[in-house]
Order: sequence, then structure tokens, then C-alpha cells
Amino acid sequence: MARKRSQAARSADAVKASIERERAKRADTLKPIEIVKAALSAYLAFTFNEDYADDTAPRLESPDAAGLRRGTQAAVDRLLFNANYWRAAYETRIIAACTHPESAQACLQAVSVWTAHTLKLNTLSPDETVATFERFCPPFALNRRRGSHERTRAGKGPLPDFRKTIEHLEQHGEEPPGSIADLRFLLQTMEAEAAAYETLSTASPVALTVLFSILPAWCLQNRIDLVSGPWWDDCDVMSAIIDALQDRFLELGFNDAVCQYFHDSCYEALDAYHRDLSSDPSPFADFDIPQLIALVQQAREDCPNFETDGYGGTLPPWLISKEQLIWNILVCSLYGPASARPLLVDSPDLLSLQGYAGKTDVITELAQTSFMRYTADRIASQADQEFATFASLPADLRDSSIAYISSIHRKLDTLGYEVLPAGSCYPDRCVAAFTASEVECLAILEHRRWLRERQKAGWRYGSSKDVEHKRSPYLVPWEELPDRAKEWNRSAVRSIPSLLASVNLAVVK
Repeated sequence: MARKRSQAARSADAVKASIERERAKRADTLKPIEIVKAALSAYLAFTFNEDYADDTAPRLESPDAAGLRRGTQAAVDRLLFNANYWRAAYETRIIAACTHPESAQACLQAVSVWTAHTLKLNTLSPDETVATFERFCPPFALNRRRGSHERTRAGKGPLPDFRKTIEHLEQHGEEPPGSIADLRFLLQTMEAEAAAYETLSTASPVALTVLFSILPAWCLQNRIDLVSGPWWDDCDVMSAIIDALQDRFLELGFNDAVCQYFHDSCYEALDAYHRDLSSDPSPFADFDIPQLIALVQQAREDCPNFETDGYGGTLPPWLISKEQLIWNILVCSLYGPASARPLLVDSPDLLSLQGYAGKTDVITELAQTSFMRYTADRIASQADQEFATFASLPADLRDSSIAYISSIHRKLDTLGYEVLPAGSCYPDRCVAAFTASEVECLAILEHRRWLRERQKAGWRYGSSKDVEHKRSPYLVPWEELPDRAKEWNRSAVRSIPSLLASVNLAVVK
């Protein structure tokens, strides 16, 4: 029986209404990833009602694919975690290889490990949600599911189950030899793909680093639901999700500048994707994933500024913006807005490819360097230093350090300067040091910005610093600030040119 038609006039209206219902029901506990889940469930249900309400013809598909078409929340959970990756990547090919529908369903059941289970996203804590995501997406190996502790390919898992199903079909004569040969070829392709994932995970066990390498390959092949969903092509739906995520990040206490940076990065990626989007079929759709991973890695080596300039002429122009859009919505909804790409809105030359880890961005790197310099200044002035390392800072103080870096370009704009990649302009335009009056101006602007930020975060004046109770003796106007505190601000802004130079950026007239 077809569902009752949605009262919403457009898919974006259905998405917005669903997000608002979730916010109203779970205002204090709603995780950002649940906003994405509610949005996709509503979108899929709306499009199913619109497109399939009168479709009574039987369709050969897995239960997971049928659940996704209808917007079933358990199926969307599995989509977001990429839990049934092998089903999503190989369903159409498995169906095409089989002569009988019953055989196809048996094969699909073998590779759809989690179809009969719900991941219960709404019951997981934020840390448990991230751990579940890292377990399934990307699919690091063959046998890390269904409780297997065996690392050989003879153990439990979707692909060994698929092999057993093929053997059963062959032994009982349920499929002709040609179909069995096609299924065995698919199995070999899947095992080669899994081996490529295992190699990446061995090189770096950090899930986001591996995902950073795999995501563009998935986008090029365009088979799995995670990247091929039509919602990525709907600007109004994407806008509703991006705006809702930013609002939720602000409610959760993330720094304003970090949230704005996430918002701007998402819209930059969305605009670029739709500008470059093409209806032409991808010439890479039939490439195997290991081939595509190698192509992307080579393009990144050839184009070190790929985050902002794209991959040159070797790969489609829409690729970089689509992978950034998916990353910003999926990854940031789990790890927070500071994980957004590209990593520095105003500066094209962002990354050194060698050693890049997806979750570590240029802004955070600069914040860490700035913190170390600030620590050295406090030690030199014989002031107390509560935290030895950037990592030991409480979350709100780390956010404050990141917000300082994010604000640099606005302060520089006041003096008529901008930030550009080093070497992109004539040397006589680069500024190696500020004048004394410029340093004083920038120091005052920085203190005022910091004062507003701390007050908004609930800090108040106190005769001594107390992080636990949010008290500081420096929450006073610039004129009342102790001389040594003024010098900390001066030293921080004085070091801006050398700080930016550490990541190959320059202050330019």
C-alpha cells in the first residue's frame, strides 16, 4: 500500500518540516547527525510518494534498497554509517549476473550484513555515534563485522558469506555456469577493493584520513547511496540541512567564527558543485575503486592546491566540490564544524599533501602554533601557565584559539591588507612586519574581539583567573588592561606574518 501523499508542496518543504519536528521533540539532546537523518528520511519519503505512489509493478531489489526508497529511518541509519556498503556498491551488478530472482535475493542477503538490524542512531551518545561511523565507514576490511575476530578472508563477514552463497548456487544447480562465472568475477572485484581499503587503513588507521582518500573515488564511480543520492543535487534541500546544522552547532556552544566558517565552506562547495554539474555520464563509472583511488592520488600530487583549484583536467571539474559538500555535511555533523573543507576560506594554498590527515586543518595547525608562541610569551613574562599544550586546553579555549586565527583576515582588512599564497604576488607587496602603530591597532582589535567572545561564552571579571568558574582579570577594556597583558596581544599580532608564513601564506598590501 502506498503511503499517504505528503502535504508539503516541495521536497525542501518536507525536509524543513521534518527537521523542525525533530528539534521540537529533542531540543536538548538532538545530535547534528540526526538532523541529517531526519532530512534524508523526509526527502526520500516525499520523493517516493511523488514518484512511486501509483507504481504497482514488482521490483527486484534488496530490502535495504526498498527501505531507502521509502525513507525508512533504519535504512537511512545504515546509509549514513555506510553499514551495508557492499550491498550498495554491488546490488545492480549482482542482480544483472543472476538468472533467477531468488538467487539474486540470496546473494544480496549475503552482502547486506545489517539489513535485519537497526543501528539505533538516536540511542547512541555522540562518542558512540562517532565510533560506529568509524567502524563501518569506510569499510576497512572484510571481516570486522558480525563479531568476527579472525583477520583472514576465511572468517565471517559479507564477502565470505557471498562466496558461500555462490558455492551453494553452483552445487545445487540453481544458476547456469555463465551466471556463476559472473558472480565469481564480482567476488574477485570486491576482494580486490577490500584489499585496497585494508592497505589504506594499514598506512593510516585514522578513519577520516582513509575516508579522505576514498570519498572522491566513490563520487567518481557514483554507485553507493552515500554519494549518489539525488538530494546532493537539490540546492534547496542542501540549504535547509546546512542552515539547520549551523543553528544546532551554535546551540551546542561551538564558536561563532567556526560555525560561520562551516556555513561558508558548505555554501562555497554547493555553489561550485552546481556550477560545474554535468548531465553527461561519468567516464569513470565502470572503473574499479582501486583504479580510481590511484587516479585521485596522482591528481592530488599533480595539483597540490586541489582543495581550491580542483584536480586539473584529468578529473571532472565537479568532483572536488561534490566531495567537499558530502564531507562538510556528513563529517561535520559527527565531528563538529571545525572539520569543514576547504580549510581556510581566504587562502587557496592550504595543504601540504604529504602527511595531511583529514581531520587536521590549517586553521587548527595555526592555532596550535599561535598557542605555543603565546605560552612562550607568558613564560618570558613570568606569568602562570595553566596548560602546557594545545591538546590539554578545554574545548572552549581551543575554540577560542581557532576563532583568533579565523579572525586574522578581518583584522588585516581593517588595515587594507589581505592574505594570499606565498609567491603569488610581487615581493614588494608582501608585508614582513607591521609598523608600531599597526601593531597597536591590531592588538586593540584583537582584545576587543576576545572580550566579546569571552563575555558571550559566560566569562566574567575576576581578580584571578579561574577556568572552572569562567573568571579572568583581563575582562576589562584595553585601557585598563595590565601592561604585560597588552604586550601579549601585541606579540600575538606582531607575529602574524611569520605565523602565516609557516603554512606558506603571506600578508599582502
